[in-house]
Amino acid sequence: MAEVAPATEPLMAGHKAFVRVTSRRGDAAPKIRLFMASTVPSPRQALDVTRAHWQIENGLHWILDVHLREDLSRARKDNAPANVALLTRIARNILQLADNDKVPISHRIKKCAWNDDYLINTIAHMR
Repeated sequence: MAEVAPATEPLMAGHKAFVRVTSRRGDAAPKIRLFMASTVPSPRQALDVTRAHWQIENGLHWILDVHLREDLSRARKDNAPANVALLTRIARNILQLADNDKVPISHRIKKCAWNDDYLINTIAHMR
């Protein structure tokens, strides 16, 4: 469920509305998330934007954090963080395209480490 309230007094430049999204999963207590918006969306639009954000979070960042351990990276100096981030995203894209079937990313990573032929075939999918 989403509720949208136009901002009577903007908190910062571009602020137009407050959005409150209440989500429920099973028997767990509902979670309330508050957002600031630069437009005044309809409640349906607010839900669609929120779902789109979580699809990105679950589909991209979760893989980067859990399987490629991006959060544990010790690259902190100069251009190293940007370079490592680029390499992990390239690795993620290659791994996602490696198998047509439903092999988990964790298994694909292990197969690349254990099987040189699989690794070469995986890298060969790069364009």
